[in-house]
Amino acid sequence: MKYSAAFLLLFAACAVSENHPSGSASEVREHTEWLSNDLLEGRRAGTPMADKAAHYLAAQLMLDGLEPAGEEGGWYQSFPMLLTPQAGECSLTVAGVSFDGIGTLALSAEGFVASSLATAQYGVVLESYNIDHFSGADVDGKIVLLRRYTEWGPNAEDKLARLGAIRSKVRNARAAGAVGVILGTHPDDVAQGGEAEIPFTASHGTGGIPIVTVSPETFVQLENQVGKDVEISAKLEKPTAETLNVLAMVSGKSDSVITLGAHYDHLGWGGEGSLAPGVHAIHNGADDNASGTAVLLQIAEAIANGPKPEHNILFCFWGAEEEGLIGSKYWVENPTVDLENVLCNINLDMVGRLQSGGITVGSHRTATAFASGLKGAQATTDNLKFNLTGEDLPGGGGSDHMSFHAAEIPALFFFSGLHSDYHKPSDDSDKLDYPRMNSLVGATVALVQNLEEQPLNQFAWVKPAPVASHGTGNRRRSGGGVWFGSIPDYAGEGGGTGMKLGGTVPGGPAEAAGLMKDDIVTGINDFAIQDIYDFMDSLGEFKDGQTVTVYILRNGEKMSIELTFFPRPSGD
Repeated sequence: MKYSAAFLLLFAACAVSENHPSGSASEVREHTEWLSNDLLEGRRAGTPMADKAAHYLAAQLMLDGLEPAGEEGGWYQSFPMLLTPQAGECSLTVAGVSFDGIGTLALSAEGFVASSLATAQYGVVLESYNIDHFSGADVDGKIVLLRRYTEWGPNAEDKLARLGAIRSKVRNARAAGAVGVILGTHPDDVAQGGEAEIPFTASHGTGGIPIVTVSPETFVQLENQVGKDVEISAKLEKPTAETLNVLAMVSGKSDSVITLGAHYDHLGWGGEGSLAPGVHAIHNGADDNASGTAVLLQIAEAIANGPKPEHNILFCFWGAEEEGLIGSKYWVENPTVDLENVLCNINLDMVGRLQSGGITVGSHRTATAFASGLKGAQATTDNLKFNLTGEDLPGGGGSDHMSFHAAEIPALFFFSGLHSDYHKPSDDSDKLDYPRMNSLVGATVALVQNLEEQPLNQFAWVKPAPVASHGTGNRRRSGGGVWFGSIPDYAGEGGGTGMKLGGTVPGGPAEAAGLMKDDIVTGINDFAIQDIYDFMDSLGEFKDGQTVTVYILRNGEKMSIELTFFPRPSGD
């Protein structure tokens, strides 16, 4: 997608209302506030508002004197992505009678199935307590009617409520041989505060069989239809779109390239990825990641207006990070410069909450050059402390530097920390520390300048050391499950057959077991895995010290590997 210089200059003139001194905190604030304004509707990748943000960035970069570094001599690199699925036309017929108001879930497989109707109460299975609602239900080859929630009600404590997770119900039904699921909320559960309507987004993933949802009134009618012939049809709309990386260069004296990146997309009006479930409101993403984008714009301006650098400096504004690092992964696989010339990457993601006076620097041991560069950069600022992480495992931090790690290119990342507004509509621009964001601009420019003084051999990829101990000691867990030590390939096409690995964490259980990049995990013990949701659910079933069998596809060949879980080290 190419736009003329006249268009971009006009766009910039319309977008920027004031002129501020280059490198000022007010200019960082202006960029942040523009990007996180309600008018951009949260910059969800694949929407016109994300494209508007991309055009703003290109216009600013052109005004600052940078060179376009995208496709065909332009500012952009376009790439495809899947948009949020939507419910299509669904149907339910019992004994020749059709019902209205039939929905489905994002979890559902598409398709039509016909069989007899069975029921299995809430669809809960908990073998350790001899609970199995499918025992004696005879659902093999049938369409099963399942009740939402659990027998402990819609307001049960979390431990019991998790037993009624919709994905678990469907997984249990599939394991029992059901060919389809009808899911609804019983009026008794509605009376206790349960939701009558089951929204399409109530459960994501790959259910593997068609699922339809019904109203409480229809659910009661179906309870009296068990054994009769039933037909269900579930359709999902899976729209696609093109979105953009924005790429600009300051040419240097050599062929080598230092890349700096920040993603500019966010979560739009919420939905998948939001930590405010059920809330339809603009998620402005001021910290995540208008902050990193604004800081990167100022870094680009400063370097463009400075002396000619020793190396080419490539500025990358990534699209679709929130959808699974899609933009940066696409660029690494389809680079607009020779990837062999790329020395390193510096990633800025969520760098605005700096009120504590410090910023986390992760993965800084992936190149020897980073130590000296960071030391020199720290000396340039007295109001922003670099807090270097201890165990610098590749992939740590869950952002676009992971795409470079997967290609064994050194990459560090700046991150000011999580907070209660993360992925919520309340992540607004009035909560950021603009003076320290401006300090980060100057410190990062100094970092780049210091890196340019390092010999090229100091940029060799350094694989972090394995975990020192598998014992107990001072440990912590990630979430509610065991540590697997894998890096998911969020953009990989698993096709509903498993979870594709983008790599393994050095020293983690997956690497120790011999798992590799591009392996597709299809099961752990008797837990079938069709996608990352199944994978994450499975980790809650195991304990540290337990040895399991991991089933994988490697280059199309089925394999099984023994893996032993052990705790993640503290400090990573």
